[in-house]
Amino acid sequence: MANWKRGLLLGTLALLASASWAQAKTVCYVTAADAHAYATPANEALEARAKELGIEMITLSQNFDVQTGTEQLGTCIARSVDGIILWPLDPQAYIPGLARAQQAGIPAILINSPMDEQANQFIKSFTGPDVYEEGEMAADSLNSVLGGEGSVIVIAGQAGNGTTIGRVGGFVDRLAEIGSKIEVLDTVNADFDQQKALVVSRDLITRFGDKINGVYANDDTMARGFIDAWKEANPGKQTPPIVGINGQKDAFASIKSGEMHSTIVQSPVEDGKLAIETMAEILDGKEVEARRPIPLTVVTSENVDSVEPAF
Repeated sequence: MANWKRGLLLGTLALLASASWAQAKTVCYVTAADAHAYATPANEALEARAKELGIEMITLSQNFDVQTGTEQLGTCIARSVDGIILWPLDPQAYIPGLARAQQAGIPAILINSPMDEQANQFIKSFTGPDVYEEGEMAADSLNSVLGGEGSVIVIAGQAGNGTTIGRVGGFVDRLAEIGSKIEVLDTVNADFDQQKALVVSRDLITRFGDKINGVYANDDTMARGFIDAWKEANPGKQTPPIVGINGQKDAFASIKSGEMHSTIVQSPVEDGKLAIETMAEILDGKEVEARRPIPLTVVTSENVDSVEPAF
């Protein structure tokens, strides 16, 4: 009798497990990269939260290649997943794929980086930082420390990338809006990469030298690239005020040492968690907001000891 009961119990548990597995949702996540200062913790937070929510994840990495990303989006559709989370590297390239996902009845959302407005009809939501606002905040910070005048350089991310477009556009537009006399000497792309930022910064320092009164870098890793180039060219000389974005530990240390003026904190952990939580609501049949932002904080020497670094 005991063996019979045990067998019945095991059979019941197996049936329940099978039913649970059948009901489990699968989400395909096309991330920007798998090894990057910001993307990696965002990916890890998203996947950890998905596990807590009982969502099966298929994670594909573009490694900052748009063509790879568009192909991976097609792979997600072919696998007939229940939902798609896309980290876009280009404002338009993924639109045909998102349209196919919609036709297949697969809900899609964007994480971190925006796309052109025409993509909105094919997505349920966009979660992540307001990159245009970050550009505006950076402009206000640099304008304040420079007293509203001077010459600056802009070290931007990838050409054509939505985050780059927003962060640069918000910066330039805000300077014009407040009537700032700050002049942008040049804007160069360094692809959110510290080594590339080091290389382009060497060239900028050679070309402009003491004309560089300030620096706006689209992220903290590129700000570090400029700092290293400046130290090479000007040993012992104070760096010009530098504004970065992301709120990395290194940026906090640089603010404390006087090498940077400010950074704008956006948490990759919150970025990743918000995306999968939004998708979970969609899969539960709930309506979600078209735009779900994460909080942003400007950090300078005045508050660097009271704010936690993002990563």
